[in-house]
Amino acid sequence: MGPVFQLVYLSQAAEDISYSDIQDILEVSRNNNKMDEVTGVLIFRDGHFLQLLEGREQDVKKVLSKILMDDRNHSIRVLIETTTEARLFSNWTMAFYDGDISSNETEDLIELFDTCLKGNRRTMIIPMLKKFQASAPAPQ
Repeated sequence: MGPVFQLVYLSQAAEDISYSDIQDILEVSRNNNKMDEVTGVLIFRDGHFLQLLEGREQDVKKVLSKILMDDRNHSIRVLIETTTEARLFSNWTMAFYDGDISSNETEDLIELFDTCLKGNRRTMIIPMLKKFQASAPAPQ
């Protein structure tokens, strides 16, 4: 396939977001991403979305443009744009990790969000996201 473009962003969820909204986001994302050959992971925690998108650069940026228009989140900050040889979440059109479930609140999750929110050690974000591959639910 060639080089893979990866983009990681952090956003604030709308104040009135519901789990029904999140399920809708996932369903639509999975359908669209399958057509566009985009993969990744969405993590929700404490009113924030953290997402890794990967695929061809133009396809990933097309997805980001839709996200920027979605009023279910705001204050979107792109943290990373990079190219790599392999996808991290190649089996998932959009894996989901619910960081608000107490059993999912691990030190890795806390460290990842702390790093993203503070904007320090950005080079560590992708290696930190890789830790969530094993705990991502089976691809849908």
